[in-house]
Amino acid sequence: MRLNIGSGSAYANDRLDTAAAMADSGRVTYMGFDCLAERTMALAQIRRMSDPDSGQDERIGALVPVLKNFLASGGRVVGNFGAANPDAAATDFAAGLTHLGITGTRIGIIRGDDVRDTVLAHDLDLPELGTTSRALGERIVSANAYIGADPVVECLQQDAQIVLGGRLADPSLFVGPICHELGWSLDDWDRVATATLAGHLLECGVHSTGGNFEDPPYRTVPDPHHLSFPLAEIDDEELVVTKLDGTGGAVDVRTTRTQLYYEIHDPTRYLTPDVTADFSGVRIEEVGPDRVRLSGARGTSRPETLKVLVGVDLGYKAVAEISYGGPGCVDRARRAEEVVRRRLEPLRDRIDELRIELHGVNTLFGDRMPAGEPAEVRLRLAARALDPEVAKAAAYEIEYLYFGPAGGGGVVTSVVPAIVVTPALLPRSEVPLSVEVISA
Repeated sequence: MRLNIGSGSAYANDRLDTAAAMADSGRVTYMGFDCLAERTMALAQIRRMSDPDSGQDERIGALVPVLKNFLASGGRVVGNFGAANPDAAATDFAAGLTHLGITGTRIGIIRGDDVRDTVLAHDLDLPELGTTSRALGERIVSANAYIGADPVVECLQQDAQIVLGGRLADPSLFVGPICHELGWSLDDWDRVATATLAGHLLECGVHSTGGNFEDPPYRTVPDPHHLSFPLAEIDDEELVVTKLDGTGGAVDVRTTRTQLYYEIHDPTRYLTPDVTADFSGVRIEEVGPDRVRLSGARGTSRPETLKVLVGVDLGYKAVAEISYGGPGCVDRARRAEEVVRRRLEPLRDRIDELRIELHGVNTLFGDRMPAGEPAEVRLRLAARALDPEVAKAAAYEIEYLYFGPAGGGGVVTSVVPAIVVTPALLPRSEVPLSVEVISA
């Protein structure tokens, strides 16, 4: 048996037309939708705090019509559409299907990644914040464990056509269907590592077809304006990654190698909820135009702990910006920074974090990469405070700069809740999962 599985999304606001092209291609029977990142989950938690019926992926209503024909032809969809609220995601899918007159679709709902109560009951280290969960107490507003392919397989075994959950790990969205369809055991570590390799090359969408590769003029791909999502053809003997015919970009050794080592830290020990994967011996061969064959992934047993994304309420975040252009723009922007810092001195003991930077001059590298003066520069302020009025006051100082030094394009971007997310580790045994398959 050979399974064809395609990418449908790489992040929460990915293009639906690219997903539609994959769904309508006739090339795949499964699509995996990665909709989450750390920032995305934080934003989902903020929405859920304001509205208990919210917190799910916001594209579901627009996505269901895109998938209508794919689902009607027997295609299956797996995604972490649930974000902070899997049940709300299932409700949205059911409503969308009903609106289209589609009945009887089986939807698998995965629950259990929400582990806030467990995190509050333990004193977990939060190394990035230099504190513990017990010390933060009720300022912890959410905690979601990265969960693996096991519940996905369980839903598929119950004939779910749509499988959704909360913080399903990115590659696990593909590991589940691959192992289910090919009959691979979830403790056959080499095969799970191969499925994880496929998932890693699909989860980031157009990254694998050239989007993460371009560095002009040194590295470019054809027609980057019309990149395709990647798809994988996999069976017991080989894994081939390719893209849709007639689309831009490229799938070759260079683009594949670039994605292979993206965000995996240690290629000899890539830790996922499903396996500890070793990609250091992976071989990539071009076997046709925009077709690569991969082999050599190895695996050992999965970690005993799961990564948990802990959301912490740190008050309010304000962001404001103003532009300076023409001769002397950097000097005027630096003078403006001086003005703002001086005016904020009375509030400094009530501002927990303050960052003022010149985009185009020192945002990424500080003063480590000096260069010639640009033709324009953007002064940006970001401040965080427990009191929303203090955050607003900090942002409005940028607006007052209309009256000197001379600038233009001032924008008070936002004052929003500051929910930061930070990692922790929790024993796998402390994350009990459950599934329910419903008919829409």
